[in-house]
Amino acid sequence: MNNIPKTQFEPKQLKRLAAQRQLYSDAKLIQAFQIIFVVLPPVLTGLAAFDLIEAVWASLSGIIFTFLLLFFDSWKRSLKEKAAKIQELFDCKVLDLEWRDLMVGSQLEIEIIEEYASKYKRKINHYNELENWYPIDVGKLPLYLGRIICQRVNCWWDSRLRQRYAKWIVGVFLAVLIVVVTCFGLSKDWTLEKFILLVVNPLTPAFILGVRQYKENINSARCLDKLKEHTEKIWNKALIGANPNEITHASRELQDEIYHHRRTNSLIFDWLYNLLKNKDEELMNKTADELVNEALESCRT
Repeated sequence: MNNIPKTQFEPKQLKRLAAQRQLYSDAKLIQAFQIIFVVLPPVLTGLAAFDLIEAVWASLSGIIFTFLLLFFDSWKRSLKEKAAKIQELFDCKVLDLEWRDLMVGSQLEIEIIEEYASKYKRKINHYNELENWYPIDVGKLPLYLGRIICQRVNCWWDSRLRQRYAKWIVGVFLAVLIVVVTCFGLSKDWTLEKFILLVVNPLTPAFILGVRQYKENINSARCLDKLKEHTEKIWNKALIGANPNEITHASRELQDEIYHHRRTNSLIFDWLYNLLKNKDEELMNKTADELVNEALESCRT
């Protein structure tokens, strides 16, 4: 009853997904270097220091590398915004929503999409992982209903991933940055002053980065949960007979919030996404099936 499954499978749409996936991957690579440059040099400098002068340099290195966060953030933000724009274009075409210049700005040049899609294709060599981006069963419903399920999928998937990532961050920092480093300091029989100079100060950027990542992902998950709850309100209104045009308008406003989240969210590394993908995809499809059946049953009655 709608063309979502067919449209999302078109070569043009798969190319857009490939481009946004590559842009996000490039941004995540920058984030990885950011972590390495912020964490590793101060740690190595601190652990190699044995006198007061070297300790001062270790502390200074922590301050210097903190400022590197600003440079990396600007570069990373630019890639994220391009990726979010391309994903918004994909959604607008697949879900049949109008493009909003006031919210998103002008569409990216075709050359940018071609450049990053080609880069993705050279790396992966196929678009298999990008097929069936949204559950194919939504095609059984009228467009205004199938669209809501797709938007709900966006919010649920990302929220679930961020909640797990936040827990992973806590585990890593407890295990590595606190337990291991503290034990190392105690094993060296350092004074408190030396421990602060050689360990605490150099690792300050790492702590800042970790806390910021945790807070950003927890806050993003909460916002996404609120958006998911909003999709459920729209869904319930649709099932009790609300005007399809009213539902479409509500979906367009919801899409504005989804785009804003994509543009500003914190990045999650691909390895974690791939680790959790299969299980989450199975849950996503089961939920979509239940919602489709609920809508079909509502139509019968």
